[in-house]
Formats: sequence, structure tokens, C-alpha cells
Amino acid sequence: MLQGCLLFPYVLENRQHCAVDNKMDLIDFCPLSRCPRLRRLVLPAWNRVETVMIKAIDLWKDLESLTMPSIVNSPRLVQAIATNCRNFRELKIMGPFDIYFASSLATYLPTLKVLSLRCSKLYKDTLIFILDNLRCLDVLNISHCLLIQIPPPPAPGRIVRRLDKTILEKASRLRKFLTCMRDTCIMCQRTRNDEGLMRWYKYEKGLWKEDEVRSLAL
Repeated sequence: MLQGCLLFPYVLENRQHCAVDNKMDLIDFCPLSRCPRLRRLVLPAWNRVETVMIKAIDLWKDLESLTMPSIVNSPRLVQAIATNCRNFRELKIMGPFDIYFASSLATYLPTLKVLSLRCSKLYKDTLIFILDNLRCLDVLNISHCLLIQIPPPPAPGRIVRRLDKTILEKASRLRKFLTCMRDTCIMCQRTRNDEGLMRWYKYEKGLWKEDEVRSLAL
């Protein structure tokens, strides 16, 4: 285990148990009060523990890195991080990432340095919002994302298969802008087949741990 890192892969790699026991709680895994010096938390999926997480963040003053799923109430969690974790610098979201979540980051964590959205569903307008509003961002990973553009109605949304000049120009200020949108890429194909919400349990064990950003990989 990495020093200062707390890892909870159980929920991803034991889907059947989670589906049956829907009362599993983060407290079942670890007494949170015993981890006050935690610097990195990897919790790629959780089940009804958002409130517990928000309370726990009050204890994690040294938290710098978080891997987490998409959540409904992102402002509460992001605000808790901003209030309590002064050294927080990198975030990985595993699941659809919308403008609501992006707005929360711009409001409460404008100094975020690293953001990974790999293998997630991402709207083009949200990507542009990130590039325009997270001005301290150094590294952005959108590799294998299902990038969707929503044209004016009644036209349906369409998959973006190539980044346009506007996005590339906005991203040019980043130290690293990691992308992969190749039709021949297996991970890109899997993200599209899963409609931007990866069913990691279907694939190789431990695959979810990978990331093009070295500091976020396990």
C-alpha cells in the first residue's frame, strides 16, 4: 500500500455482494478517526456514504488527492474539501462528469492542479467550461472519454471524435493535456459501449487502477 494512501477497491471488484448488501458503509472498512494524516484516498465507488465522507473530510486536513465516483451533491463534498484540505491538488472522477460538478470545482477548488476524467461521459460544453474556469489547472486527462456535443434542438447529441481548434487552443496553456479518441482504441470502445459509465467488473481485474497521470495510477 502506498504510504498515506487509503484504498477501497472492494466495491468495484465485488459487484454481486454490493448489489445484495446495499447497506454497506465506509465505516465497515476503516475507522476513519484513525486516519487523520491521510494524504490520498482512492474510493472509486461508494454506496450511500456521501454524508459519512463529508464528515470524514473534516478529519483529513492533509488530504491532497482523491479518486471518487460521480455524485449527485457535488457542491457539499467539494466545499468540504476546500474548507478542510488546504493542500488538496488532484482529483479523479470515475463516472459521468457534468457542468454541475465542474461549476462546483470552479467555485470551491479554483486552484486544483490535476484533474482526470478518463473513461467518463463528458459534454463538450463542460470541457470548455473546465478549460475556461480552472485557470490553475496544470494537467487534464480526458483519455477514452465519451465526449458529447449537444447542438441546438431538435438535433440530437452526437459523439465528438476529434477535438476542434477552439478546444486545442484553450488547452494549450496546460502543462499536460492527455487525450485518446481513437476508434481503434479498446478503452475508447469500452467507454462508448458502456455509454460513459464504465462497468469495470466486466473487464480485467485491476483495470480501473490505471491512469495516464502517473500520480493517480495505482
